[in-house]
Amino acid sequence: RSAMSCSARLFINRKAFSGVGMIVLKDAAPAASETIGEVCAIYDLKHEIIGYNLISPYFENLNDGYQPWNDETLAFVNEKLIKAGFAAIEIDPTPRLVVGYVKTCETHPDSDHLHVCQVDVGQECVQIVCGAANVAANQKVVAALPGAVLPDGRLIEASALRGVDSAGMLCSEWELRLIDEPKRGILILDDQAEIGSPFFGR
Repeated sequence: RSAMSCSARLFINRKAFSGVGMIVLKDAAPAASETIGEVCAIYDLKHEIIGYNLISPYFENLNDGYQPWNDETLAFVNEKLIKAGFAAIEIDPTPRLVVGYVKTCETHPDSDHLHVCQVDVGQECVQIVCGAANVAANQKVVAALPGAVLPDGRLIEASALRGVDSAGMLCSEWELRLIDEPKRGILILDDQAEIGSPFFGR
């Protein structure tokens, strides 16, 4: 089968499922499963694959929780999938957590606490609805664009908030796991941050 490009996420829970790598392709309710060798494919009601459970001692060496992909882990997973007759996973390397610049910030037409922001993310300007009280124009922020995965494994998708389209979200320090306790408000970056650059590793 041909390779499948998707926002695949890998999770480990050694206490509950020792030696199992749980791959989520799509957030949906499971309806059926099929096991071939070391791979258990999980299907939704439309019989589309929404994830895999891979059984291998390899996963016992990984930390619990969401696992950002690296070349070694992706190659290992794809070897197992292809051997079992499933499509390989391709990960789009385009950065999705990037430095953005809030060009305008207007009050949401149907909310007294939401704001509609036009955010320059380097290659384009996108509209993001934000509920943080400290968001304002002329700020550099961290924008999670559709397809971004936060450090806790949450996938960010385009959505609509009270009828207004939002191409992602603006992130707080807590959502980026830069602090240990929740804190209100988005992270405001310094003026030296480069618009459009990847946030992590910059």
